[in-house]
Amino acid sequence: MTEKESFTDLHLPRVIDTSSTDFINEFYIPLLSRADRYQRGVGYFTTNWVRSAARGIAELAHNGGTSQWIVSPKLQESDWDILERGDKAKRNEALKESLDQTISNLRYDLEYETRNAVAWMIADGLLDIKLAVPTRNLSGDFHDKFGIFYDSYGNRIAFHGSQNDSEQALRNYEAYTIDCDWVSDREEQAVDYQEKRFINLWRGSEEDIDIYSIPDASKADILELRDPDNRPYRAQQPTGSKSPKITLRDYQQEAVDAWFKNGYEGLFQMATGTGKTFTALAALDEYIEVIDGPLLTVIAVPQKHLARQWASEMDTFGLAQPKYIYGSANPEWKKDLSRIVTNIKLENTENACLITTHTTLADEYFRKKIDGLSQDSILIADEVHGLGSEYQRQGLREEYNARIGLSATPERYYDEEGTDFLVDYFGGVTFEYTLEDAIPEYLTPYEYYPVLVEMDDDELEEYRDMTKKVAAAYADDNADEEIKQVLQSKRASIVKGAARKYDSLRDILENIGNPKHLLVYTNPKQIETVGKILNEYSIVHHKFTYHEGDDLREELLERFGKGEWDALVAMKCLDEGVDVPETRIAILMSNSGNPMQFVQRRGRVLRNAEGKNHATIYDLIVVPTLNPGEEIIESERNILKKELGRFEEFAATAKNEHEARNKLEDIRIAYQL
Repeated sequence: MTEKESFTDLHLPRVIDTSSTDFINEFYIPLLSRADRYQRGVGYFTTNWVRSAARGIAELAHNGGTSQWIVSPKLQESDWDILERGDKAKRNEALKESLDQTISNLRYDLEYETRNAVAWMIADGLLDIKLAVPTRNLSGDFHDKFGIFYDSYGNRIAFHGSQNDSEQALRNYEAYTIDCDWVSDREEQAVDYQEKRFINLWRGSEEDIDIYSIPDASKADILELRDPDNRPYRAQQPTGSKSPKITLRDYQQEAVDAWFKNGYEGLFQMATGTGKTFTALAALDEYIEVIDGPLLTVIAVPQKHLARQWASEMDTFGLAQPKYIYGSANPEWKKDLSRIVTNIKLENTENACLITTHTTLADEYFRKKIDGLSQDSILIADEVHGLGSEYQRQGLREEYNARIGLSATPERYYDEEGTDFLVDYFGGVTFEYTLEDAIPEYLTPYEYYPVLVEMDDDELEEYRDMTKKVAAAYADDNADEEIKQVLQSKRASIVKGAARKYDSLRDILENIGNPKHLLVYTNPKQIETVGKILNEYSIVHHKFTYHEGDDLREELLERFGKGEWDALVAMKCLDEGVDVPETRIAILMSNSGNPMQFVQRRGRVLRNAEGKNHATIYDLIVVPTLNPGEEIIESERNILKKELGRFEEFAATAKNEHEARNKLEDIRIAYQL
């Protein structure tokens, strides 16, 4: 997805005037071409201005943007009485007569391209015009001149001044005062004020201003200006309706239907690579259609680099681009969140969408803004298992009256309380789609090769000593729990740092030759040595860790997909949600017994890609020794039994299941499992 330019890229002065600024080329066109919504209240409107700003208006249409204009009709004296009496038929006739000349100008004064564009925008609902007539305590014209621009990132610019939208005004000495809501609190308040004025006028809520829609007869005259054989911009899909090109797989539609039947709540327990994001957005797309009133959509992701991936999928559905609400992407996220929620509460906007991280979702400021929200809202939680911790689940507020949780493994490892909370909050698992269901139609078949790695003599001696200390600590009723955890962690570090893993890595690289699209999962202690070994084999690679920024990681994934990088060496950043479908081979140098981690890592390898018919996984399994003494057997039996659960799951759906299981039999026999 090509990212749209933001208003913040522009450097607009506080005040502009026609003496020093080309209003069309230096103000209107740059803003309209970046905008996805434009509101304008203006006293005198002529087609000359439309022609002058045609390029910007065309860009607005191409962006799928919408525009609302409030203008003053040119009325005869006799028309005022008709409007005041409220006779609808005569009122429409009077308004139509006032518009006839303007429509004639549209027909004869505008160039073909601009005339066609304006007519099509009105036909498609991208441009709506209302007429303002002062009444009661006011007896003149609607003579205001102000406007508000909105971009797809939630930024707003308001302007107010003396210039009308007419050719003569462009020749006059005129000026605008400009307010940008991200610059300061004062300018944000000024934008709020202009926005509120426009909304009140548009709704007809101003006491001394009557607002009229364009009569149907006048609109029909405008629509006749269209060229039916030449739509000047691509047809836009209405918000809340899927593109004709989007076809859900049967199981994805089944998941959406199950969610609706469950009262707009549910967990989608779907194997990694089967389209959880796509399914959730399809549910959102259908949900928008049944909501009457404003809707706040909150999408929470575990890692910030997943936000752009979600935004890209939203673009596929034709959904409005979200606002990023977390610190590294948006230092002003608190201000933006406040404005978004306030607009929803005041019903100043139909729909708003934001993407945040799990951590920010649970932030106190974020929670307080959501609390008390009575309008419809939906929470979509990606990799929902991450929200089950005591801190993170604070972000799961009751105000979200529609909820979708996504995960291949919603159960939390050794956290029954957190798991139960998630299942209860999201209304249970409403749909499940396993790896076995997905292979081979939707996921790539794979071969699984467990590689047994024994400790060297020094590591084994250290491991035995540490095992005795762990056993002694657990036998002592007075031992501090923290000490037990520290001792266990030290023993686990011996396993993770086993030196013979590097010999096994070299053996694997010798076996696979010149790898393309290789992922190597490591831990912080291994990553530098792994990089040196890949260099030995002339494998072009790059680290993929939290140290690399969002932009670099996105570039790395793109270049990896194209084959410009042979390999990526990753830690946890590729565990959740990142799409790397081109991956053919994975080497798991470092793993944990946590099912969430190894299921996610396997999922990175199994996504379908053009020309990819199978994948290969090498899994390095460290054991103290294949000839254990009795003391090792006793201490390791339960640990290895849990670890074998992971190996069994990997082997069960592998093409070479029996070969993989036979490899593990050596461990079973040695440790009497």
